[in-house]
Amino acid sequence: MIGSVTGKIVGQHDLSYRLFFSHRRMIQDLLIEIVGERWVERIDFDSGERVDTSFISPKHENRESDVIWKFRRLDGNEPLYVYILMEFQSRPDPSMPVRLMGYESLFYQSLLASQPATGWRKLPLIIPVVVYNGGEPWNVATDLGSLIADLDPSAEIYRPHLRYLLVDESTYPREELAALDSPVANLFRIEKSHDWEEVRSSVHRLRQTVPPGESSLRQAFETWLQKVILPRFGASQGKVPTTLTLEELETMLAESIDRWNQKIREEGRQEGQQEGRQEGRQEGRQEGRQEGRQEWGASMLLRQLRLKFGPLSSEVEARVRSTDADRLLDWSERVLTAERLEDVFRD
Repeated sequence: MIGSVTGKIVGQHDLSYRLFFSHRRMIQDLLIEIVGERWVERIDFDSGERVDTSFISPKHENRESDVIWKFRRLDGNEPLYVYILMEFQSRPDPSMPVRLMGYESLFYQSLLASQPATGWRKLPLIIPVVVYNGGEPWNVATDLGSLIADLDPSAEIYRPHLRYLLVDESTYPREELAALDSPVANLFRIEKSHDWEEVRSSVHRLRQTVPPGESSLRQAFETWLQKVILPRFGASQGKVPTTLTLEELETMLAESIDRWNQKIREEGRQEGQQEGRQEGRQEGRQEGRQEGRQEWGASMLLRQLRLKFGPLSSEVEARVRSTDADRLLDWSERVLTAERLEDVFRD
């Protein structure tokens, strides 16, 4: 992703993530709730500042990281600042350790050039963080040293061991993300979604975690949902307004899901009617319709429940399969707005 003097060529994914993590709340939530390592406790997040991400190499080529944040240390020790250098990836890059070494080297050079060398007793720590949301496994080394060939044990002291922190979105279980009340967790949940219902549920949570007062972050999510997520599920950008709010997006998704469910229910009724006609008698037709609706409705409801709430107990499955078709229809509609499994089956 290193370019020439014109810099990087970036896609919509990189642009969206750069915009997300230009907000201090996003980098704060990422480090506290997702990373959670002990050094995070020593960071003064209120002091956060974004710094220039462009560095000029000796050959006057432009090198640019995605996002860099500067934070004060809470303990007040020297040097005062810690830097978080962020890279966003949608596919594995075998050169990542070398790239990050180049970024760090040039960034340290720019820091040294900012004041006389006598002013530096120790250089500040730079922590590289790679956020990956691709579908294939990240099979790239997370440290530079493992890429370098051996020579002799006596030469090991000269091996550089630059390590970066990998945040692989695919490794975080849905249940753990659902327990977190943060926009970063909702970002990861939407990236992992398999259908419209999962997206709608996460958008509903996103509206609660990002209040209207955080208009800039809200707008970043609205743009990303419309330009990246909706097309991923087959929605044509030309048919979706480009200025939808999170509230309007949730309503649109709910209406689309309702139309989809209505279509499936209608197909189920037609199948039940067809099975009934094959019996040759009025009683057989009625029984066939009823059984067809009940079996189809139970299967669809169980699929919806598993997608939204995860594996179901045998008691829940038995209750669904033994319920009449009309009650199944009521429960299927409640799935759209239920926050807990218990909400679906309330009296």
